[in-house]
Order: sequence, then structure tokens, then C-alpha cells
Amino acid sequence: MAHVLVVDDDPLFREIASEILIRAGHTVSEAENGIHAQAVAQRPDLAVVDMLMPERDGIETIADLRARWPEVKLIAVSSGHRGLGPDLLLRTARAMGADATLAKPVQPQALERLVSRLLD
Repeated sequence: MAHVLVVDDDPLFREIASEILIRAGHTVSEAENGIHAQAVAQRPDLAVVDMLMPERDGIETIADLRARWPEVKLIAVSSGHRGLGPDLLLRTARAMGADATLAKPVQPQALERLVSRLLD
């Protein structure tokens, strides 16, 4: 199927998203932040990127991935921050080049469908 990169500072989210994607037949690489995402050697077909991470946030990570691999499909995810819902962060992600967005908590079926749609 496809190689998917999951970039999120929450290890539980990475584990769950990876399991969903592996069950759907994809190979998965994980990175705990944007700095670690830069170390990924193999080009992903798609990346799932959290918007709020320490050291290198989602906007910087999306820009880095787009510069390195312009054809990679990007899904931004967020649960918001300090009373701010995810909407603003996800709209910003779309403006910065994300192909799609999902608000956390991410429903497994929604992630599967979106990944499938973007890779078709």
C-alpha cells in the first residue's frame, strides 16, 4: 500500500494512529516531533502531522515536508490549545499546505477514509 509518517508528540496518539494505518495495510514510520520527522530517510506517501509539538511545531513540519517532498500528502491534526478549539490551527494548516485536517480525538474510521481518499 503506502508509506505513512505519523508525527505527534503524544506517544498514545502515535501508537493508535499507527495501528489503524497498519491494519489498513500501510507501512508506518513515527516521529515524536518535527525535528525527528526531518531524520526520516524514506519518502512517505502521506504524513499525519500534529499542529502543536515542542521543538518544531506542525506549521514548521508541514513546510519542511513540503520542501523536501513536494508530492507528499499531508493531514494536519489538532485538539486545540488552552481553550482555543482546533479550528483556527487546522485552518492555518490548510493555508500552509495541508491537504486535509482532522480534529482530535480522531475517529479510526475517519482517519482510514481520509488516508484512502488522499492516496487514491
